[in-house]
Amino acid sequence: MSIRMISAVVVLAASAGVASADAIQIGPGPSGNSGVNPWSSRTSIVWDNGGTDGSNGYSEAEASVFGAYRSTVDDFTLGAATSITGFYGQYITFSGALPAGSAMNLNFFADAGGAPGAYIATASQTGYSEVLSGNNWFGRDEVVNHSTFSPIVLGAGTYWVEMQIVGVENVFHMVHAGVTGSECWVNYADIGTGPGSAFFGAAADMAFALEGDVVPAPSALALLGLAGLAGRRRR
Repeated sequence: MSIRMISAVVVLAASAGVASADAIQIGPGPSGNSGVNPWSSRTSIVWDNGGTDGSNGYSEAEASVFGAYRSTVDDFTLGAATSITGFYGQYITFSGALPAGSAMNLNFFADAGGAPGAYIATASQTGYSEVLSGNNWFGRDEVVNHSTFSPIVLGAGTYWVEMQIVGVENVFHMVHAGVTGSECWVNYADIGTGPGSAFFGAAADMAFALEGDVVPAPSALALLGLAGLAGRRRR
């Protein structure tokens, strides 16, 4: 499975931070408060894509919400083999009501020259939670969600993660205007699939982080095994 670009004519249903219930974006801003990275103190973070600057939020929703599947996709880079076990994101809902969702759909893809490539794996969720961050964007309280899942082990390299919140209404995943690596993509059944700038007019990245642990190299594992064997012999 791969995500391929489809050309589309897009009519945005958002203006000056006010969006319709099925809009593809909540903004653009400006907004009155500055973003705070809500996961920066976590020692388990293996990739930090950055917190939101409040400039915009892109639609994520299952097809059952208003008849159109919508997800966002962004790249991340690992410096070593890593076991990924969690996801953090920043969201607001169209209505402002909580909870924003009940789960996350997360799919992982290889990189294909700065675009999402071959499908790798789907996260099998083991837990989900939400907390209010204290930020407020476009008159709506921000939620930071945390999804945990069975380990997905990836080697060193660049990958893409597809994000979609499971909920009962249109939810907007917050972005920041600065881009790390490649700009985010969108996968929208009702308007098309491709780089975000094709739909929103400017490149941006999604506000998210991944948590997990670096996988010990085989040589390190072997040394640990030898050390354990030596310890048993001494006893």
